[in-house]
Amino acid sequence: MKQLDEATKTTLKKVAYDEKEERSANFFAKDWDILDTHSAAEGLEILPINTALQKYEWLKELFFTLVDKDKDDYVKQVASSDVLLGYFIRVKAGVKITLPVYTCYMINTDKFTQCTHNIVITEEDSELHLINGCTANAHVTSGRHLGVTEYFVKDGATLTSTMIHSWGKEVEVYPRSAAHVGKDAKFISNYVAMTSVKKLQMNPLAVIEESGLGEFYTVIYAPENSQFDVGSTVILNGDGASSEIISRVVSNGGEVITRGEIIGKHPNGRGSMACNGLLLSEKGYIHAIPELLGEDPHLELSHEASVGMISKDELAYLMASGIEEEKAKSLIIEGFLDLKIPSLPEYLQRQINDIVKETKDFETM
Repeated sequence: MKQLDEATKTTLKKVAYDEKEERSANFFAKDWDILDTHSAAEGLEILPINTALQKYEWLKELFFTLVDKDKDDYVKQVASSDVLLGYFIRVKAGVKITLPVYTCYMINTDKFTQCTHNIVITEEDSELHLINGCTANAHVTSGRHLGVTEYFVKDGATLTSTMIHSWGKEVEVYPRSAAHVGKDAKFISNYVAMTSVKKLQMNPLAVIEESGLGEFYTVIYAPENSQFDVGSTVILNGDGASSEIISRVVSNGGEVITRGEIIGKHPNGRGSMACNGLLLSEKGYIHAIPELLGEDPHLELSHEASVGMISKDELAYLMASGIEEEKAKSLIIEGFLDLKIPSLPEYLQRQINDIVKETKDFETM
């Protein structure tokens, strides 16, 4: 990969994209230019999407099968884009890739609109861990990022996808993604955003087949003048399918809508949802919208939601032990955002915790 300047490297670190980190594969694109695509692991293929479409005729049949190309104006713009930018990742059947795959999209030109389309396939009984960073360089004042990602998690496979966003006060972002999770397969999606954005809207969909598992974890810190409309929708489409949706949101003046919907269609399905919000300012708001739809009497679906301020008792306890008020508030927020993900390998949990700590932006507190 071409040498990056220091300002770019600093920006990339905000989305956990560090060239020094050990990885199994890499993809990096700036505006329309793909600067790096390589794999260092046998059984793991990563290609620019247009190269993959030329190589594999069958791939054309997967395009826009999970995300309808007429879903909304943003997807239509991606589908009609003159430039086809994106990546194709495939893990072959039975191959376990333990080191993460790092991908990154960067907007480097002011007022640039970046359209992307990604396809990720984990074949039967394989395993893959993705870390996706998306950002705008420090000199960019405004722009738009429109992205489509389709995940195909075959029977018995495990796919974790951790997305970290760090955009800018005048950048709009509209990711559209969907996953099909096969029998006995696992799909774990983590989303982290700790900095300003003009508007970010997304509601990824996962269809879970028999005995499959879909988990969505969201961590957001919303400074003033930021708008987030985020959520997850899960369809339990097979006997014994299960899902968990957890979101932790801190608003420091930002406007946040956090959605969650679990739809149960078959017996023995289980789904739970927890949407918790912390308000630090009288400006902004958090609107939690959890929804459950059961279509079979042998389902277990539940949800909880809460929105409130920092606990006075907890703050008083920390201050009584000699911690200054601002430091005590910071510790409480860190603890609130510290998500434990039961089905995640321990080393990845540590990595995500480090990402949250490194990308947090408490400058506006």
